[in-house]
Amino acid sequence: MSALNSTQQVFDDEEPTIGKWVCQLLVAEGVIGVLGNLLVCLVILRVRLLHNMTNYLLVNLAVADMLLCLQCIFNGLIFHQDCKIIDYVPKTFVGKVAFCRFLQSDFLSYAFSFASAYNLCVVTLERYVALVHPLQYARKLTATRMKILITLIWMMSFLFSLPYLFLFKPSNDPDLACSEIEYQDNTFHVLLGVFAFFSVYLLPLTLMSWAYYKIQVTLKRQAKALNLQHARAAAYDLVIARQRLVSMLMIVLGALIILWTPSITSSLLCLHLTDKGPLSFCGSQGFKYFKGIANFMFYFNSVINPIIYELKYKKFRQGLKVAFCCCHKSQGANTVDIAMVPL
Repeated sequence: MSALNSTQQVFDDEEPTIGKWVCQLLVAEGVIGVLGNLLVCLVILRVRLLHNMTNYLLVNLAVADMLLCLQCIFNGLIFHQDCKIIDYVPKTFVGKVAFCRFLQSDFLSYAFSFASAYNLCVVTLERYVALVHPLQYARKLTATRMKILITLIWMMSFLFSLPYLFLFKPSNDPDLACSEIEYQDNTFHVLLGVFAFFSVYLLPLTLMSWAYYKIQVTLKRQAKALNLQHARAAAYDLVIARQRLVSMLMIVLGALIILWTPSITSSLLCLHLTDKGPLSFCGSQGFKYFKGIANFMFYFNSVINPIIYELKYKKFRQGLKVAFCCCHKSQGANTVDIAMVPL
């Protein structure tokens, strides 16, 4: 997860041609991610058909992913030796502090990663209450409470990322902006890796997995009951539509697990690619290649969500047509709303 700063360490010294290829690939990935998530925001906010709580929360998730992709582009073009377009070194000490602590460190990368993971948790929470405790939905998930929850998520994301401000410090060299802070032992790095593993990865994924299990059990029970009662087709279709939305969100969760696991695990074992750490293989060439691939997969998670919406979210496909094709603006009024009211 250590962004392009770690990727630069992977390839710069020994194989600059591979380093340049990887850097350009990550920057291109960031551009695609920004455009894709921006499209999600525009479609949902523009099309009235998609104006509901679930989709507003998906917009918030798309914003977090878009910021993470922007950070990927920024790091590549400013800090990566093979891709950077300017060689900027702040002249003042205060400028160097801000540059090193907030920009060159992994602070923003982790902050936006926290925000992405926990905003997906909020989407899961909304669907859990709507489907497992529908009678309590209107009372518990008011618009005001959801706004407060989203604000707290963003505040916590930046708060939890504060330790990463202490990885770099301003350099005394006038031609160099930052230098890595050297600690007497690796305790700080180990604790930081363990903290990130549990807070940004294990905890939210455990909560979401449990919630989706409960949702699936509830939906299967509802579908079975309606089928036995020979309920009206509209009622049964409503349950099926809910199942499709939940399946789409589970695919989003599954993609996050698959694409984040290599990077989070490598950060847990080796925060920095050096043989001076607690594990000697952190400085090996094989691990450096693995870290580069893991970083690519990590950022790809922020790129793939809009693709999942397009492939698996029927309502989003309809909204996409409405947003960019006038001939479809009158369609969709008679279809079952996938996002649905909880009742």
